[in-house]
Amino acid sequence: MLYQDTPQPPTPPLRAQASSLVGGSALDNPLALQDNIPSYPGCNFYPQDFINLLETTIQSVIKEHASGSLLLVSISNLAMIINAYGHDTSEIVMHDLTKMIEAILTKNDIVQRLQRDQLGIILSSSYPEDTATIATRIIHIVQNFGRDNFATAALHLIGVVGSVNFPLETATAHDALDKVYVAVNSMQSAPVRTFETTKREADNSRQQMGLANYLLKAFKEKRLRLAYQPIIESKTGKTLHYEALLRLISQTGKISSAGALIPVAEKMGLIDIIDTMVMEMVIEELKRDPHVSLAFNVSNWTTENPVWLDGITQHLKDAPDVASRLIVEITETAMHRDLRRTAFFVASLQSMGCLVALDDFGSGYTSFRQLKALSVDMVKIDGVFIKDLAHSTDNQFFVKTLLDFAQGFGLHTVAEFVETGEIAKTLMQMGVDSMQGYYFGKPENHRTWLNEGEYKSE
Repeated sequence: MLYQDTPQPPTPPLRAQASSLVGGSALDNPLALQDNIPSYPGCNFYPQDFINLLETTIQSVIKEHASGSLLLVSISNLAMIINAYGHDTSEIVMHDLTKMIEAILTKNDIVQRLQRDQLGIILSSSYPEDTATIATRIIHIVQNFGRDNFATAALHLIGVVGSVNFPLETATAHDALDKVYVAVNSMQSAPVRTFETTKREADNSRQQMGLANYLLKAFKEKRLRLAYQPIIESKTGKTLHYEALLRLISQTGKISSAGALIPVAEKMGLIDIIDTMVMEMVIEELKRDPHVSLAFNVSNWTTENPVWLDGITQHLKDAPDVASRLIVEITETAMHRDLRRTAFFVASLQSMGCLVALDDFGSGYTSFRQLKALSVDMVKIDGVFIKDLAHSTDNQFFVKTLLDFAQGFGLHTVAEFVETGEIAKTLMQMGVDSMQGYYFGKPENHRTWLNEGEYKSE
C-alpha cells in the first residue's frame, strides 16, 4: 500500500483571456473555446506527484494488456463538519477515513489526498467488476464512519465515489482525472458513479447548454415577448384577466413558446434573469392600459429569491395602481420545497396589493394545513385532470373534490386546458368560477384588448 497525504497546491489564478472568451463568439461554438485554451504548467488542479503516478500506472497497464481504475472519493459535507467542529477535527476525519480505505486495498494501490474534501485512489490491477466491488465497500466505510468523542457528538459523512477504468475508458492521467470528476459530479442518484453511465448524459448536457445559450442570446437581442390568453368568468362569459406567456422570436421572425426552455433556464442559473424580465414586461403592460389585469408565472426558485421580491417591491412602489391588477402564479410544488418561504413570498405580494394564484392545483395533493398556511387568492386546477374530463368519471370525481376543497376555503377556482364546449359545460355544472383554454382563445401574440397587430421581427 502506498499512502500519501500531500496537501493540495494553491489554485492558480484565472487567465485574463477567459472573460473575453465568455463574452465572444466562443459560446456559440464550444470547439472554439477548446481551441483557445492553451496548455500551461498551472493547469494541474491535483498534486503533480499523483498525476505522475497515475500516468505511470496507466502506461504500465496498457503495456501489460491489463486493467486498472481510478477512483475519486468526494465528501460533500466536510464544510458542515468544519463549521460544527473546526478545522482540526475535519483533518482528523479525512486522515482516519484515508487509513480505513487503505486497509481494504492491496499494497500496490495508491491513496492520496487530492483536495480538501477529495481522495484519489489508483487501483493498478482492477477490472470494472472488481472496481465496483471496492467502490461499494468504500461507500459503506463513508456512510458508517463516526467518532463519538468530538464535541460529545457523533460525526456522519456524506460522500460519493466516482470511477473510470483504464485503458477501457481512458489512456492518459489528465483524461482519467477529468472523467472521474465528471462521474462524481454527474446527475446519477447512486453514491457509486461510473464514467460509463455518464456517457448517456453527455448529449443531454450539450443540448441543455446549447438551449441555455440560445435563450440567453434571445434575451440579449430583445427577442423575448409576451403572448396573452384570456381567463373567462363561467357565469358571464366575460374576460376577467389574461395570462402572460413567454414567447421567443427567432432570428427569422418565427414566434414560438419559450415554455420548454424554462426548465433549462432553471438548471443553468438563468431563471432569475427570465423571471425578472417577465415581471418588468407585465408591469409595463399594466402601466400602459389601466383597464387590463394580467397574470404571469414565476419559477419555484424565484419564490425563494429575496432579490426578485425586492425588485417587484420597488417597481410597484412607483406604480401603486398596478398591484391590484397583477396576479402572480406559483406552482403547487413550490410549497413542498419550503412551505414557510413560500408562505412569506405569498404574504409579501399580497401586502403590496397583488393577487396570488396556485397553479397546477391537484398535481401535488395539497393538504388542508398547507392550503390554509399559504392563503392564496385563487387556484388553477391542473390541466391533466381537465383534458379528459367529459369522458372520465375518475377525473370528474377528482375535479369536483378539488373544487369543493378550494371553494371551502373561499378561493376563486380556475380550470385550465378547457379545449371543448363539452368540457366547459361539465365544469360549469360543477361550479368552477372561471376557465382558460383553447375553446375560449389561444395565446395571442398581440394585445387582444387593444386589437393590435402581431409582433414583428425586430
